[in-house]
Amino acid sequence: MIAAVIERLKVELGTTVADVLPVEDLASVSAGTAPRNGTVFVIPYREQAEPNDLAMGGFEQLVHVQILVALVLRRHADVQGAQRALDFDTLKGAIEQALAGWAVDPRGDLFELVSAQAAPLGNGVTVYVQTWQTSRYLETD
Repeated sequence: MIAAVIERLKVELGTTVADVLPVEDLASVSAGTAPRNGTVFVIPYREQAEPNDLAMGGFEQLVHVQILVALVLRRHADVQGAQRALDFDTLKGAIEQALAGWAVDPRGDLFELVSAQAAPLGNGVTVYVQTWQTSRYLETD
């Protein structure tokens, strides 16, 4: 699912962002090499499964999936963060247009936004993190 979301964002956002990359967890975004301004990260987050739907043989289980989409903005001269706030407003809208109402699995739920929050990382860098939810089916023959 992460690869499908990355591909969707790359196609829909194009050159609006610097890159769209997978990362293991949110802490990895601030550790190591500083990401370029306008980089978007897709991060696996949480899964919650419903009980098996099939009583007579077979197995089919609905799994609610949450992912994080983190947008990094870097403007060192923007001490108050005013320009970063305006940039977030524009770029988060582009991400929302790309994901809201889209589905990876035609049987699963459409992507919907659950929550979002900005977090300053210091030194003119802020990350804006959105939590998105959809679903998938876990099946066996």
